[in-house]
Amino acid sequence: MKRFLVLLALAILAIFAGCSQDSPVTPTADSPTLDGTAFQRPEFIDNRPPEVQRAFTLTSADAFTVPYPGGDKAGKYALVIGISDYDGTANDLQYCDDDARDWIAYLQSQGYQVTSLIDGQATEAAFSEAVANLAALSVAGNQIVFAYSGHGSKGNMISSDLHYMSDTWFGAMFDGATSTAMFFSFDACQIGDFAGVLQADGRVIACASDAHHFSYDGTADMQNGVFTYYQMEGFDLAGLVFAEDDCDYAVSEMLAWGRTYHVKVTPFYEDYYVGDLDF
Repeated sequence: MKRFLVLLALAILAIFAGCSQDSPVTPTADSPTLDGTAFQRPEFIDNRPPEVQRAFTLTSADAFTVPYPGGDKAGKYALVIGISDYDGTANDLQYCDDDARDWIAYLQSQGYQVTSLIDGQATEAAFSEAVANLAALSVAGNQIVFAYSGHGSKGNMISSDLHYMSDTWFGAMFDGATSTAMFFSFDACQIGDFAGVLQADGRVIACASDAHHFSYDGTADMQNGVFTYYQMEGFDLAGLVFAEDDCDYAVSEMLAWGRTYHVKVTPFYEDYYVGDLDF
């Protein structure tokens, strides 16, 4: 009887050992690479003196408003910004422009009027103006989307001409928004603070990272930031139509991706919309 129990225990262990080969935290021989850090979006490099960096930072004191442009207040409006090509070469990224183009195509298919700034178009002046225009359109009746992919650094988005577009500035730009259907997406490093400044009824805010960790570019077959890739996959392959469902999908899939490549990823979203936000 003892021999039978021992053999039974060994058989059970063998079964579990075999199952572990399919676990995302246990790489197989077919894994393309285990060096997940190779996909990390690099930190933003800024060798300018601190006083120059401060002069290149927009804060809540720099927030401004523009008038509502007129027209029917039952529209769908989006601003999409993707920056891979920054001034100089030290801060260039890989797939952020691809992220933007995928967002543009998806949102246009859903009936949005999309304004986009890609690479060198996204200067501080153009970035500020476009955000102000979107904020002006953020009135009751209109549905709003903002999507950004690019450098993030300690609570800042970075314009193509290396200005810090801070979370406090961005939040203040939307302080007066009365739209009750707003979605914000940030695929960048150290970007989680934007969720805190945007908390308001009617909003869903998705972030590829918290305030301290990094976002990642996908493998060559993905051709996107990892978070954006799974957002698009949720729409295109899984057929998801609600923002919350798509965020759930993107967050869970990115976490699984991080386990596969042994890197810490911290995607999350916050939901202040009552019901399900339909794109």
